[in-house]
Amino acid sequence: MDTMNGDPVARGMKISGVVIGVVTDNNDNEGMGRVKVKFPWRDDNQDDSYWARIANVMAGPNRGAYFLPEVNDEVLVAFDHGDIHFPYVLGALWNGNDAPPETNSDGKNNVRKIKSRSGHEIIFNDDAEGGQEKVEIHTKAGHKIVLDDASGSEKIEIVDKSTNNLVKIDSVANEISIKSGTKLSIESQMIEIKSGGMMNIEATGNLVIKGAMVMIN
Repeated sequence: MDTMNGDPVARGMKISGVVIGVVTDNNDNEGMGRVKVKFPWRDDNQDDSYWARIANVMAGPNRGAYFLPEVNDEVLVAFDHGDIHFPYVLGALWNGNDAPPETNSDGKNNVRKIKSRSGHEIIFNDDAEGGQEKVEIHTKAGHKIVLDDASGSEKIEIVDKSTNNLVKIDSVANEISIKSGTKLSIESQMIEIKSGGMMNIEATGNLVIKGAMVMIN
């Protein structure tokens, strides 16, 4: 930080309020989840900030919310008692170049979303009136988990990107469906299949039943 010695801010002037910064380093070798930032309002020849701690919604020993800003993210920074040597990142900011991953185009503000750099998403949809009330988890490749609370279509679905393999729990029809595009395997020390009514076993090819002893009653 030697190049900051000629800077009146670095010499002890207090910084009141909050300032804008841009993340330059998020590889904290002490493992404290800190970042360094550069302040656009300072001279270009000034070094990056001191390590800045991140304000999270929860933080404790090996627990909490872990959302580390990316390099080049715009952040809002405050300083402990106005001292530039002790910066804190209060949050991240969207701007004219970096847009949010969702818009409130209909003005109803029904969607909450967490989206990662790769494109993985967790989506919370509160649109009960439109029949879209659900929670979804999507991967970049297209795998998804859907927890659907929409009235009349309550269900849980796990679907892979091909949509050929899926598990569906239908709360309305009171049914569970499992589908595989090629092969379905179930393995355990003991398996019990029991039906309170009729049971149907059907195959378009050969049906093989094999065991140390096969008992049919």
